[in-house]
This record gives sequence, C-alpha cells and structure tokens, in this order.
Amino acid sequence: MDKKFADEMIEKFRTKYFGFALAKTASIDEAEELSSRIVCEAYITLRSVENIYNWEGYMYKIASNVYAKYVNERVNHKNADIDQIDLEGDCNVEHEIVKQEELYALKKELAWLCKLHRQIIIMHYYDNKKISQISEELGIPSGTVKWHLSDAKKLIKEGMKKMRTHNLSIEPIDFSRMGHDGTNGYMGDTNVFLNSRLRKNIVYTTYYEPKTVEEIAEAMGITPVYVEDEVEYLEEWGFLEKMPGNKYISNVFITDISAEAMKKCGEIDKEIARKVSKEYIPLLIEKFKDYKYGISIPEDDFNYFLWSLVPYVLSKLQCGTNDKKYLKRENYMIKRKDGGEYIAFAHVYNEEVEKLGLANERETHYYICGDMIRSSSKGLLQSWSISTNIDSRENGWEDNLDSDYDNLYLYLAGKLPKNEAVVEKYARLYDRGLIYNSGHNDELNVVKVKVEKEEDNKDYAWNNAIDKVLPKLPEGLLDYIIKKCDEKVEIQKPYYPKRMHALLEAYSQVEINRIMVLDELVEQGVLKPLSERQKKGVFQMIFTDVE
Repeated sequence: MDKKFADEMIEKFRTKYFGFALAKTASIDEAEELSSRIVCEAYITLRSVENIYNWEGYMYKIASNVYAKYVNERVNHKNADIDQIDLEGDCNVEHEIVKQEELYALKKELAWLCKLHRQIIIMHYYDNKKISQISEELGIPSGTVKWHLSDAKKLIKEGMKKMRTHNLSIEPIDFSRMGHDGTNGYMGDTNVFLNSRLRKNIVYTTYYEPKTVEEIAEAMGITPVYVEDEVEYLEEWGFLEKMPGNKYISNVFITDISAEAMKKCGEIDKEIARKVSKEYIPLLIEKFKDYKYGISIPEDDFNYFLWSLVPYVLSKLQCGTNDKKYLKRENYMIKRKDGGEYIAFAHVYNEEVEKLGLANERETHYYICGDMIRSSSKGLLQSWSISTNIDSRENGWEDNLDSDYDNLYLYLAGKLPKNEAVVEKYARLYDRGLIYNSGHNDELNVVKVKVEKEEDNKDYAWNNAIDKVLPKLPEGLLDYIIKKCDEKVEIQKPYYPKRMHALLEAYSQVEINRIMVLDELVEQGVLKPLSERQKKGVFQMIFTDVE
C-alpha cells in the first residue's frame, strides 16, 4: 500500500485505538502501551496489503488480535502493578542483584539496557536520587519511573543468567552489492551511508520486522550503546523509518535469495532471452538495417550499432510496453536530505549464489549499471548509457559526468579547439570512449541520433526518431514475458517481507536480461565481437541537434 494512505489511516485510527485500549485495560499507562503496539502492527499490515473491502472492520480486527497477544503476555508473565512496586527503600542495586565478585558482570550488563533504563538506574542507584526527583527531571510520571526501575532490574537479572556468546564478529551479514535507483544527492548513494558492517547489519536486522534499539542490539549481539547513534543517523538519512512504539524498520530493498531460487529465476531469464532474440530482434534489425532516421554510426559499422541499439530498445520495452500493469518505481523513492531521491538497494553476500554467476554483481558476466541519463548545459545534447563487464569503461555511474557531455557538445559544435588549455578535456573524452583518434583526425566513437528540440519538453531526446519507428512486439510475446516474470516473482516472494512485494513486482513485471539476449545473438552469429576501441564506446548513445 502507498505510504501516504497508510499514514492517513493511522492518523484516523490513532485516537480510536487509544479509546479501545483504555476500555480494555482501565489504565492510562497500560492503554498507552497497548495502543502503541496496535498502531505499530496496523502500520506494518497496511504497508503490505491492498484492496481491502471493509477498512473499518479490518482496522479493528488488527486491534483485537494485538489485544489478544497482550492479554497472553500479561497472563504468562503475571506482571505486578507498577504503582505497587516499592522501590524507595532500595539502597543499592548492585548488592541486591549480585555478590561482590559479580560487580564486573553487572556493570557490563548495564550496557545492554536501553538509554532510558540506563539513565534511570544511574540516577536512582548511583546518584541516589529519589523517584520523585527523577520524575520531575525527566518529565515522566512516578509510576513510569518505578516501572522502568523494575523492568531494568529484571532485565539485568535475566541477562546475567544467560551467556551472551553471540557477537557481531560471528557471522554478520555483508552486502556483495549496494546501489540506488533514482537520483543520488551530493553525498553519494547507498555505499556512502552503509559504509560499515554495523550499519549494514542494522538495516538487515530491521528488514523483515520492526525492532527497537534494544531488540536490534540483541539480534546483533552488541550493546545498545553502539547502536543508538547509528540508528539515529540511518533514520535521519532515510534508510530506517521510525514507527510507533520506538521501533525501526528498514527502507532498503534487500535481496537475500537462495541459490536454488536464483537458479530457477536464471533459467526463466534465459527462456525469455531466447524468445526475444528469435522473435523480436529480427524485426528490429529489419527496421534499422538501412539506419536512416538521422542516425550516425562510427565507421558505418552496423554490427557496432546493434550492440548499443539492442539494450537501448529493450530498456524502452521494460519501461513502457505494459502501461496498464506497470507499477512505477518512483512511488517508492525516498527524498534524502542531500537532494537525492532514490530507492536504496543491497544484495546479501551468499557464496552459493555467487558461484552461479547469475547475480547482477559487478564481478559477474551479467552485471549492468544503468540506464544512465546525462545532459549537457552547453546545448541540446543528452546521453543514454549502461555500464557492463563487456565495455571497458571503469567506475560505472560514478565516473559518468555531465561535464563530459558539455565537452562533447563543444567538440561536436566545433567550439573545443585542440590546444594545451583543453588537453585534459580531450583526455576525458578519449578515456570515456566518446571520441577516438583515427591517426589523422578525432572521430566520434558513439552512436549519434539527430533530434529536434520541442517546446515545453524537457525529455526531448527521448522523443527521437528511433523511438518513433520501433517495431511492435509480435502478438503474444508481451503476454509471454509477463507470465514468465510473474513466475519469477512467485519464486522470490518468500525471500522478501510483504511490504516489499509490490516493489519486487515493479522491478520484475517486464524484465528482460539484456546481457543474456546479447549472448544469444552472439551464439546465433547475429552479433560479431567488438574491437578494443569499440568496447570503449559501446552501450552509449547521444541525442543532439548538432550535425
């Protein structure tokens, strides 16, 4: 469900939930606890369901289910009324809980308490402050202070009885790949923010269900002291979302799939690639074999043109052929403080999955970074490109700069005279494979498509002659692709939390593995190998009004 609608529903039912909880518990403190649990559960549920006929009844059903769990907990734990707990006479928690030789263990256990628990324990037992003083200084009721003291002592006792042998250094997860879908801000993308194993494991442990800071720390085997600031940082930058009940949930689209599931999906991808290469690519070749439409190809090499045309056109199919069913990924993008707006994604490292070589990882054959759009501020020029392990450009999107296309536009317009003042600009154009030196002259090394600028159209480059004359898909091919992609989604769903299923579908509805299609065309003899020079410029196309 859309986040905005979920927020509106929560706001609508928040007061009703508190009234429900108060009627059930007859205690303001307990009602606050119960209602916060209901709100938290309702929010999670709302983000993972669609098309509920009776929202009113559904929301109250959630409240009833949470209340039933709450009653079971109360019965099992037989918690005493916090206002009846006599703590004023306690003189020293250390002597109450442990013997003198256990002091070190107790102090170590204090670090596992939440921030407020630690604060109240220290104020009461170490600073010798009375309940009433703590209540006044912290601005919370005396009964709540008593409850925190009682709960803290219980947690300390339980913690000292069990062995805390798990640690972050024992089998923490790691990501084999991180990235973004959208526009990064001035700080960079996901890699910059999830730059430590600690942060990676925080977003992972909150991925499948929301957790408090204490629950995060417990799951990771470290004390909350090391988690609190990191959680605040990740929430500030949009990688965690704070929920009712001081719980946090991950906003990162994390893939943690088994090798068996990955293999099944890979087999489906190959089936799609074979069918597309046999049924659609021949139509594409026939349409562009004379490459009219204002298209310029280096050395008139049609084979080189096809290497870029095929993945470009398939990207258009993925984004525009299924308008009725296609879910826009933009709905899931998060605005960041540094101006970025993107979906953060990560893949959990799995040795068995890596061995298959099917993942879209930087080291694998099927790696693709893109589709990347860049523009020149000097004139009418936009570019499309992807980064792969077939081309020989390095550093992916990070090294694909708008300034390169400023220089390319000036070069094409004859406004970049070759002298010492611009030697570095020419070096960049050579390095990015945008131009090459034939031995006598500098030549364009990428496919160029002529466009006419249209008023009030910021995406003028995409209203080009290629897009206008693309052949239609053969009858039944789109339905076949959608059906196969739906099969992939069903295989993958168990590995994602319910709230991410809609996004998984958005990524998978018309998904074509473009490298697999190119492999099929090479095997069929349709595509010939690229020269080293062509590997520098392949998978790039520019759209401009410059002749």
